[in-house]
Amino acid sequence: MSAAVLEIWLRPWALVQPERSHRIVLRGQDLEIRDDHAAALWLYEANGERATVNGKQDATEPVSGFESADEQRRLSLIPLPIRSAPGISASTSSLNIRIHWPSAPERPPTKFDPQTEKEKEAHRLMLRAQAVWGRLRDVETALGDPARLWQELRRRWTEEGDSVPPSMDVIAQHAFVLWRTLEELARSPRRILRRTHRQIPISRVQELDRRAMTWLVRQPGETLAERAGDQQRILAVAREENFDTLENRVLRAYCELASHAARDYLELNRAKSLTTRARKVDSFGRSSRRLARYLADHGVRLAEPGVTPNFVLQHNVNYHRIWTSWQELLDRDRVLDELWRWQARSWEEFCTLGVVVALAGIPGAELVAAAPLEFLSEQKRGSWISHDNPLATFYLPQQKLIVEVRYRMRKPDRYLADFAAPIWIRFGRVGDTTGFLGNVVVWPIWAIQGGLVDGELAELERVLAIGARANIVAAAVLRPSRSDEDSNCERSKSVLCLTLGSQGAALWGSLSKLTLLFTSTLTPGDRR
Repeated sequence: MSAAVLEIWLRPWALVQPERSHRIVLRGQDLEIRDDHAAALWLYEANGERATVNGKQDATEPVSGFESADEQRRLSLIPLPIRSAPGISASTSSLNIRIHWPSAPERPPTKFDPQTEKEKEAHRLMLRAQAVWGRLRDVETALGDPARLWQELRRRWTEEGDSVPPSMDVIAQHAFVLWRTLEELARSPRRILRRTHRQIPISRVQELDRRAMTWLVRQPGETLAERAGDQQRILAVAREENFDTLENRVLRAYCELASHAARDYLELNRAKSLTTRARKVDSFGRSSRRLARYLADHGVRLAEPGVTPNFVLQHNVNYHRIWTSWQELLDRDRVLDELWRWQARSWEEFCTLGVVVALAGIPGAELVAAAPLEFLSEQKRGSWISHDNPLATFYLPQQKLIVEVRYRMRKPDRYLADFAAPIWIRFGRVGDTTGFLGNVVVWPIWAIQGGLVDGELAELERVLAIGARANIVAAAVLRPSRSDEDSNCERSKSVLCLTLGSQGAALWGSLSKLTLLFTSTLTPGDRR
């Protein structure tokens, strides 16, 4: 039996790339990912042996359809680590190495404002992950009318203006429901009286206990005034207000989380800042910050996640609402942890929806069949949508073609599997019983900074030449835009390198360019 092979791939098409420059063989020495690589990483395993990553057998996500029938090879996506240290461990029966990725940003803490340039970059990356999540949740809303799912999704992504309210996130719900509760607690937060001992002027003494009396009789002098000394103070019982209770610690923890969630919400929806919903969230965020500072100034510490609620948190109406809302924000933070790890998977799903929306924009395109979609209540490694294949089927009357979009095929054609692409578009002539005319391969490539990569267009031209035996006639790479103000595009006759935004002009502009590629590819005179 051949020796096991373990490789790190920098691109999913590395198997068919002639130069093999995107394949790094793991031989026993630790690997450091170079600084100029700012995209996802894939683990390639061949000859049957499976690697353990970060101490787990299932830490990576297999690329659907790439694994061979005899299970001799597998390609899987490596999640983005929450922390860059100590790196990614990979081991087999004969290999034990660590992969260091120093240029990868760390998951930004929710309750802190970014300070350094690297922290700001990580914050921008987290905002993009949330924006992609927001676009995926548009599917959940559009599923209210399944028959018009793709029309509604296209309308939301290409036609809605700045006056349309932003999505109803958890923090937006809190802003409408909890603002009065927060005001009432800010006016009168719960406090307790604690008995302490301190030096008090004689005229203000209200209570003496055994400890105070013992201290007093030990002082020199015959009268009370003599025992009080020059400052005329004695040790006595004092009652002091104390705000550092569990319920106020929870209140402060909630306010800090809410203020940062409101900040992120407003940054994500800058173009819609004048809507009523955005202004409400802005006001709620400022109120939360003020109350958090007030509690901190009065010595209230932060509650840690996982604390057991006391009687007040369970039975006081206002504090119980805060407790419940705090749990909701903590749950949201855990969702963001998973979104951070599996950004590449969410990006892939978002691009798939974008491909279908772009095809729907071809003049005269008619949706003749669509797979039932289900929006999951919980993500599965960055994936929110359950579906069948083909995802959507269009009829193009001008070209007299049937076009299918297939996503994460389990058993693709053997030649197609080598390209490790999650999205395939195949098309055929209406009434032609000889089979489909060709395939278009689409690779969504998540990246940290976004933007196009120099030389990738020429590289994909060489890859596409290899795809002739698989009847691949065009290819597209979809990368994130650097900003939501614009998108970039490079194309040749059969290859498109495009940046896709998550909202605004960079979204609908990119979808328009993708529609043009599909139109030219599917037009008989333009197809090579």
